[in-house]
Formats: sequence, C-alpha cells, structure tokens
Amino acid sequence: MVKEGVCCSQDVQAVERRVLLETLAGQLPQDVIQFSSKLAMIKSNPDGKTLLELVDGSKLLAKILISCDGIRSPIATWMGFPEANYVGHCAFRRLASYSAGQPYGPRVNYIYGRGVHVGYVHVSPTKIYWFICFNSSSPGPK
Repeated sequence: MVKEGVCCSQDVQAVERRVLLETLAGQLPQDVIQFSSKLAMIKSNPDGKTLLELVDGSKLLAKILISCDGIRSPIATWMGFPEANYVGHCAFRRLASYSAGQPYGPRVNYIYGRGVHVGYVHVSPTKIYWFICFNSSSPGPK
C-alpha cells in the first residue's frame, strides 16, 4: 500500500548548503573561516578553546568549531559520539533545478511504500531537494 501525504505541522525550510555557508560566512570577518580543511589533530585547551592542527601543518585556535565533515567525522569521534552503524537503508538524493520555476509549492511531501519512501521539499522558487530511500541488506560501497 502506498500512502501520500504532507508531513508535520511545523515549518520546514530546506536551504542549499552553498547558501547556508555563504550566509554564515557573510556575517563573520573573512579571516575566521577555514573551508575544506583536512584535520590531523584536535584537542581542548584549558582556556576552553579548541586547538586544531591541519594536515598541511597549520594550527588554528578556535572558540567555536562548526563541523560539516560527514558520517565518519573525526570531530564527532573527538566529541565522543559513537561510530555510525548501518541501519538497513540506502538513499539517493539530489537538488533539482527548474529554470522556469518549480511547480511543487513550499511544502514537504513524502510517499511511503513497502520498503521504500520518496520525498521532496521546496528549497527555493526554482529548486527542490528530492530523495529516494529504500531497504537494503548492504550499505554498498564506502
């Protein structure tokens, strides 16, 4: 049986990663953000700041660290989060562009089926984020 419906009574606003990063970066001095850095070592200092040593040998001292380094995050490991476990689902996802304007409106939509669910959410007047998630006994390649 397939059910279609609109999820939740809460406001949901999807934001493109690029737009989020540009917005955050635009509110800070240029020299305080370091994108696409490869972390070699991390430790806490007694003053509460975090010392980061990068693979290129440079060192950074941070009051705030925003980490967007994914499921096998060395930052998450350092913070004590457990390793990610495979839970039996795989997904494909994408941002779709509609140059003439996307037709779906500002809402979240899910369609559920046996072993699969798909959905899409409004991101902007010309973009939607869509996904397909399905049961799978194997996580596939890393």
